[in-house]
Amino acid sequence: ISVISVGLNYYKSPVRSPMSNETTGWISRYAWGDDYHDLMKPKLQTLLERVNEIAGAPVQGRAFVDSGPVLERDFAGVAGLGWIGKNTQLISPKKGSWFFLGELFVDLALAYDRPIGDRCGKCDLCLKACPTNAFVGPYILDARRCISYLTIELKGFMPRHLRPLVGNHIFGCDICQEVCPYNVKARETAEAAFGPRPGLYAPQLIPLLSLSEAEFRQHFRGSPILRAKRRGFLRNVAVALGNIGSGAAVPALVHALDDQEPLVRGHVAWALGEIGTASALEALQRRLLLESDPEV
Repeated sequence: ISVISVGLNYYKSPVRSPMSNETTGWISRYAWGDDYHDLMKPKLQTLLERVNEIAGAPVQGRAFVDSGPVLERDFAGVAGLGWIGKNTQLISPKKGSWFFLGELFVDLALAYDRPIGDRCGKCDLCLKACPTNAFVGPYILDARRCISYLTIELKGFMPRHLRPLVGNHIFGCDICQEVCPYNVKARETAEAAFGPRPGLYAPQLIPLLSLSEAEFRQHFRGSPILRAKRRGFLRNVAVALGNIGSGAAVPALVHALDDQEPLVRGHVAWALGEIGTASALEALQRRLLLESDPEV
């Protein structure tokens, strides 16, 4: 059995803008466009068909894209696509790290490529740039502190001490890749499906708070953002608004105090407390009175 490891560039500019007082959020580049799972699987199936043509005999194969018990970075490293850097990302010396990984397992003996050595050297920009100090050390990531984990994989309440460090990130994080010297000359992807959908580059946060379940699914249909689910995504939006601290978000946050999801309500209350204007604090006091005495 052989493993064919591939990478698909998803890089799109413009570059990340710094957090400001505007009520805009940040979504990781990989989620600006269509879901990469849906895009890469057909490409790998086409590759399998091509392998069959070249082999001149039936070749059995199976494609994987961030699915199944497959150590994608390790396979890619052995295949020579790059090395696993200090930020735990696979880095190509010529293409950087803005690419998805996929694998095609085939029952065919192939001439194997050789891995390449680590080229991070003494650079530690990625380790220093992480706002949550998620890197325990070079090549070691504490996923519990990673912004990507906190905004995507974490299903419950975000730890209070980490919320201010998340900034305006509402789905994923690109920081440790943005500072990597190997990404300085990153080239734009030729895949149009990875281009930003309307509203997914630095989206306005306040309107997102009012999305119903049906509206959320419709708005992000075919997008990786569905992975966070509405409750997790609106949790992230509330945290981002609390960090931005704009009074313009208070009316929408107050309305969201009545959200059906306790996860959303809890983070909305935290955001109002962080903003701390008179109207925000008054709304919190009213809610506390209402919950302590429903007849109020």
